[in-house]
Amino acid sequence: MSRIEEGFDKKFADFFDELDELDEMPLLDTIASIKTRYCDFEYVDEGGIKVIKTCRDLKTGRVVAMASLKKDASDQEKEAFLKEARLTAALQHPNIIPLHDLGLKGRHPWFTMKFISGSSLEKILGEIQKGNSIYQSDLSDRLDVFIKVCDAIAYAHSRGVLHLDIKPDNIQISEYGDVLVCDWGLARVMAAECDEELLECFTFNPKDTNLTLDGVVKGTPGYMAPEQTSLVKVKKGVHTDIFSLGCVLYKILCFRKPFVGDDILRLMEKTATCDFRKPTEIEPSIPLSLEAVCLKAMSLDPKDRYESVVKLQKEILNYRKGFATNAENATLLKIMGLWIKRHRAISIATIMLVFISLFAASFAINNLKLEKINALQLAEKMSIEKEFHIKINKEAAPRFYERAQIAFNSYNFDDAVNFSDSAVELDPTLKEAWRLKGILHLIYQQFGAAIQALEENGDSPKQKKIAEDFYKIKSDDDIPLSLPQFLELFNRGIKDKQYAIVGGLIHYKAYADITLKERIDFCKGVIVAHNNYVRLINHKDKQLNFSYDKSTRDLNVSNNPWVQTALILQNFPARSANLSHTGISNFICFRNQPLRSLDVSNTEIIELNTLENYDLLRLNLAHTSVSNLTRLRDMSLRVLDISHSSVRSKGVLKDLKSLERLTIHKGQFDVEELRKYLPDTKIIVVP
Repeated sequence: MSRIEEGFDKKFADFFDELDELDEMPLLDTIASIKTRYCDFEYVDEGGIKVIKTCRDLKTGRVVAMASLKKDASDQEKEAFLKEARLTAALQHPNIIPLHDLGLKGRHPWFTMKFISGSSLEKILGEIQKGNSIYQSDLSDRLDVFIKVCDAIAYAHSRGVLHLDIKPDNIQISEYGDVLVCDWGLARVMAAECDEELLECFTFNPKDTNLTLDGVVKGTPGYMAPEQTSLVKVKKGVHTDIFSLGCVLYKILCFRKPFVGDDILRLMEKTATCDFRKPTEIEPSIPLSLEAVCLKAMSLDPKDRYESVVKLQKEILNYRKGFATNAENATLLKIMGLWIKRHRAISIATIMLVFISLFAASFAINNLKLEKINALQLAEKMSIEKEFHIKINKEAAPRFYERAQIAFNSYNFDDAVNFSDSAVELDPTLKEAWRLKGILHLIYQQFGAAIQALEENGDSPKQKKIAEDFYKIKSDDDIPLSLPQFLELFNRGIKDKQYAIVGGLIHYKAYADITLKERIDFCKGVIVAHNNYVRLINHKDKQLNFSYDKSTRDLNVSNNPWVQTALILQNFPARSANLSHTGISNFICFRNQPLRSLDVSNTEIIELNTLENYDLLRLNLAHTSVSNLTRLRDMSLRVLDISHSSVRSKGVLKDLKSLERLTIHKGQFDVEELRKYLPDTKIIVVP
């Protein structure tokens, strides 16, 4: 080839290299041009309210897992979902699944986390038991996994967080041996230990009834501690997670759950009494040292379990290194035998020198005595540090009470209970917290607990008298009041002007899990009781007009001019509601209703700020004092009636492009001009 041809080929190749470089858009521009960050969704799994999918993150180029709620999730479930995400994000540890991103799509929350291309410990153990896999089949490998799980839980406890749902299904193992603890949906924050950033992270995550149960118990049958059942009255704590870790160790050793039963009630009874077979009864080859550790972690009395996850983990490490575990109370002979196994060469010389051996044993006994003395000194030091810690935390009690009050004012009673419990735990002399705790027990109809709390408060005679009177009616705090008894309590609250209790009872019952018939009966009874004063004065002969069609899900409470408040209607399963010709003045009573149609014409409503039913298709505001329609911009209304209302501005109307029919009154707007803005809308003008 000539020199001229070689030069031409080189320039020609350089030309195409430059073209390749031009074809690549700079990353700066690529990332800036991304409008939708996640794509290529693929279904992975789902629980009771949560769906998990994999997707590609276009900004980072990696595949992640996205958790989102199902479309029928309530606002309470959305709030709990977001709190779970915030708590998971705060726990940064190599063995806790990392959270990458959090956001909202409309009003539906989601978060992304690391995608684990592996399997759960539950599935791995199942495959080993069936003989389909040798992965993790060696006990030593499975103990490695358990040690890493202990690392994660010990870290969480150091941050003041309890997992409360530790089980093999929530332990993911990647193809490369990474171990991650997942699903912190039931996690609870311990007041005396947590960082301030975690104070609001109180969450729940209900799943299928054969898995995690919510309401009576929160946990997983087969792996929950006795105090997580409704049959044992012991406060949950670090000991609860330690029990569940013991159950996981049991499954690692035996390939089966410790607790089994024909039905959920029998399973709960066995859990509450720690009725399970010892591991060696199932598999005699299981080392007695590990069985002793497992049984100690799963003791019925929390005081008999390990004091911390670190101590449980140390026992496993001792076993791995050939030492005796504390749980087995090993004899001196066994301790010496283990020592010989660990030091074979030295043991030969030791056998030849009996005197030296006896001296070594004597020396070991003396060391044990010294260790005991050191342990007592350490315990005394820890006691002093604990007292100092309590003194410091006592100053934090008012902050917990403030959080409890905020939660109570927003009707988030579960959080209010947690915060008020934390406040009185840190400072038993904080009277305000005891009073709030007493009110919460009254709302939950737990009159025995309410009496105790209000006695500690000492400044709430009316509330204490209510608790004492109803304790005579119902002394068992686990049984709810009947409808007549509940209405009697409600009326008592109104009579004694205990409006915090009245409002709390309404919201508690509105969001309770009750049958439709119970809900209708409660709504009727509470509406009459709540508005009875106005009815007796101005509308004495008027009876409540209340009807609900189960097939069409139409709720009609119209033509009740004496009804000024209907808060009990929150969470009612109505698709259409008619409260026209009533005295209601806001939309709070419609919260969490799946409404598509709403008629509030001829009411006292003056603004839309409390309207949260974003899926509405039909809305009637005729003969109201509403003037500002800005709230409607977020909706896709098809039918709107604003005739004889105070609406005079067409600014928002121009943005309601989905409107099919608009009703106005004569002279309210220039109709021809309005048709220019809404050419596809049928405009009806009434006199």
